[in-house]
Amino acid sequence: MDTKINFDFVSPEESIVSSEVDMVQIPAVEGDAGILPNHAPYMTILRQGIVEVTFDKDNIKKYLVEGGFADVTPQKITILAESSLNLTDIDSLLLKEKIEQIDENISNANDFDKELLIERKALMENFN
Repeated sequence: MDTKINFDFVSPEESIVSSEVDMVQIPAVEGDAGILPNHAPYMTILRQGIVEVTFDKDNIKKYLVEGGFADVTPQKITILAESSLNLTDIDSLLLKEKIEQIDENISNANDFDKELLIERKALMENFN
């Protein structure tokens, strides 16, 4: 059995990860899913949430995504994210600024967007 799976993670702005990894956890609309090597083929829409990438047991990174798509084959995972924020490597001051920016946007948002912004803020604060 393979111990690694190829993983490509991109957003419109950049290629975020292109590497072999042990596992990827994704926030699928059907519920969170853990993808390991030799996973059955699977395609899903991503909801706002955390993508957790296990490169190896001592190297795990978390990324906030605001939606997108995931395509899984037994040999590869591809994520096309609408946007992504590396929560593991972000500077605490920059994270604080992003949370403050969300607070400002909440006051001007419609009900649907307000709900998404509140959820995004909670995800960021819970990570911090």
